[in-house]
Amino acid sequence: MSGRSPRFMILSIDGVPFGLMRRMLDEGVMPNLAKLEQGSRMRQMRSVQPTVSCVAWSCYMTGMNPAKHGIYGFIDRRDGGYDLAFPNSRMMAVDNIWQVLSKAGKKVFGMNVPGTYPPREVNGILIGGFLSPTVDKVAYPASESRYLQSIDYQIDSDAQLARQDKKAMLGNLDKTLQKRMEAMFHYLEQDWDFFHTHIMGSDRINHFLLSKVEENDSFFAPAFFDYYRKVDEYVGKLMDLIGDETPIMIFSDHGFCPIKYEVQLSRYLVETGWTVPAEQMQHPLSINPAKSKAYCLIPGRVYVNLKGREPGGVVPLEEYQQVREALKADLLKLRDPVTNEPVIERVLVREEIYWPSGSKSAAGMSPQDVAQAKGVFGKAADLIAVPHDGYDLKLGLGAQQTFVKTELEGMHTYHDAFMIARDVELPQDNLEIMMLTRPILKRLGVEPPADMDGEGDAVTPWE
Repeated sequence: MSGRSPRFMILSIDGVPFGLMRRMLDEGVMPNLAKLEQGSRMRQMRSVQPTVSCVAWSCYMTGMNPAKHGIYGFIDRRDGGYDLAFPNSRMMAVDNIWQVLSKAGKKVFGMNVPGTYPPREVNGILIGGFLSPTVDKVAYPASESRYLQSIDYQIDSDAQLARQDKKAMLGNLDKTLQKRMEAMFHYLEQDWDFFHTHIMGSDRINHFLLSKVEENDSFFAPAFFDYYRKVDEYVGKLMDLIGDETPIMIFSDHGFCPIKYEVQLSRYLVETGWTVPAEQMQHPLSINPAKSKAYCLIPGRVYVNLKGREPGGVVPLEEYQQVREALKADLLKLRDPVTNEPVIERVLVREEIYWPSGSKSAAGMSPQDVAQAKGVFGKAADLIAVPHDGYDLKLGLGAQQTFVKTELEGMHTYHDAFMIARDVELPQDNLEIMMLTRPILKRLGVEPPADMDGEGDAVTPWE
């Protein structure tokens, strides 16, 4: 195979849990990855709270906690009102890893990593992730779109198709993977210091087929593992190309487990009196601010409707901590309608897991300081509800019931991402995704930015 070996290679496989990967390595589903693991022990890795791909990959690409980079979830409230927006790279408050390396004179490549659209200017090529609208807008420099269009490059698989026809979804996933890998090997023919390709289809197949695997469905379980066999075949070709000397990391950003219920958390806040919907529902956050003491965004991010901070806030500052404590108590009361098991494992306040620029923690901040914080830290949710495995926290302001089941079969989990790394010195204990950027930069001889986390810091200091 023609091509060149980059000086540092990353292949990320979105949403593959450690336990599933362990099974696939042991049962021969992914022999090429198993071969790499023989000399590079696979490790379990933690993600980020809330456990969302765009947040996790933002922590990876900056080496910082969300209160420094500014990406907190899949959707956010627009400033000055209660309308919603999808966060993108324009909202990231700091440089990403490709920019940091570019400024150090390194030639870089990135493709399909969530959170990279619109692609920022780099010394090399950056191809945006799944929120990119069209192929002609996906790349920096824009001229690269011509090549991508010529091979019928697929930005992402069709989630709507997955909800309608899971058999058709499989063919769509295969085409998306094939085109991603075709582009990867095309670009590997150039000389790079840093090269990162991302596979998103693993997240999609886990979302829509994970329960079928648990049930050992006669058609979908074999098809599920066939997809991962195809991924592994590309891993084998990649390893043949880059040889035994190139530092490489292959990892996921979070784990997965089967869904018991999708939990419409806004509906629960309505039922418990915290949120009052608007008379005319126009979007998923159409609340009546004058009558709502709190509201939520996915997944499990709960905000106090604070006077002077929220555009229609009603909760006085002196009641902020009292309201947070009462909200926490109500969230912990939420129970499975059949088993009566608790839905929420724990409820965290923003200062437990986030800390602002220029610091290593939010310790010592009073509740009033937390409530009135400015900048990126001040945009964090006041409370983060962490569910037990199986309870997928959604929005559902207009839902008729709190607990529903849909075509989704799998949900993200925090504790069980996987990591296989060769010739990279990673932290020995409590590895999490925010801790990866610093070792990559050091391996390439680049000094990490002064405000970077990930060396003795953790997004999960409560553990």
